[in-house]
Amino acid sequence: MADRSGSEETGEQRGAKGSEAEVDSDAVAPTALFELLADETRLSIVRELAGVRRSNWQWAGLSFADLRRAVGVEDAGNFSYHLEKLRGPLVVKDGEEYHLRNRGMQLVSAVESGEYTGPGETVRGETEFDCPYPDCDRALEVAYDDQYCRIRCPDHHVFNGTAIPPVAADHLTASELLAVTMLDLREQVERARAGVCPNCWGPVDAALPSPAPSLPSMDDVGVPDDALLATFTCGRCPTSFDLPPGACVVDHPAVLAFYHDHGEDIRYRPYVALPFCSIGRADLESEEPVRVRVDVRLDDDTLHLWLDAETNVVEYERA
Repeated sequence: MADRSGSEETGEQRGAKGSEAEVDSDAVAPTALFELLADETRLSIVRELAGVRRSNWQWAGLSFADLRRAVGVEDAGNFSYHLEKLRGPLVVKDGEEYHLRNRGMQLVSAVESGEYTGPGETVRGETEFDCPYPDCDRALEVAYDDQYCRIRCPDHHVFNGTAIPPVAADHLTASELLAVTMLDLREQVERARAGVCPNCWGPVDAALPSPAPSLPSMDDVGVPDDALLATFTCGRCPTSFDLPPGACVVDHPAVLAFYHDHGEDIRYRPYVALPFCSIGRADLESEEPVRVRVDVRLDDDTLHLWLDAETNVVEYERA
């Protein structure tokens, strides 16, 4: 994808805009932004401008006349009033055209996703994966309702889950929703391991072993209090979650290659369907420095991986 909008304020754009398009760089209160979009005309304006910019995210806009025509407002004075309300926080004027700022693009995407308009469709269906409990012969199922997608066993509990916008459930089957959910979950985990919160993009601290593991389902499944887990905590918002160490190596090149060599593709496979991601499948070999070993086994082949206190893979070896 072409990247033509790395910044709304490139040197060329600043020269072209002059004083007329100067924008107050101070932070905007969230309440002020939502109040702006409470009017249908203003929401239509940002939607139209977003449509123009979405072509390769280029810095593109519309003239006053073209924008008014696209929104469908006949009274020029009334349209000008609403457009001026958006100037600065969401819209800037570049020459004779009006452009939507990046924060406006984010808001429009949230509106189009259905996050603010309803719970969305309910989707349920069996998956091709079996419940990991030895005495259970039920297939795992994917269940989506109230903007949350869960991977669960009907006789046990939820294994994985994450928030998914309603628009996804409107056009995806249960199996497709499972694949998309797993992609989103893995992206969240990798972002957290990179030190960035998957929700607010604030700084995240990783701790392995977790000083106080608290998986929501620990009591339900009889997980011991001293279970070896990794904890990720955001320093800006309340986001905090625990993971088995194996979940931190799923997308490591050595693991993907290991499964590929055995003719298996795990890119869309749930964590619960990967044995090395289970609780109790990692060993703390050293505390100073921290070294946690995860063993990935297929047939008679084994891949050993060692993680440090920040969940980085510092060494791996194929036995």
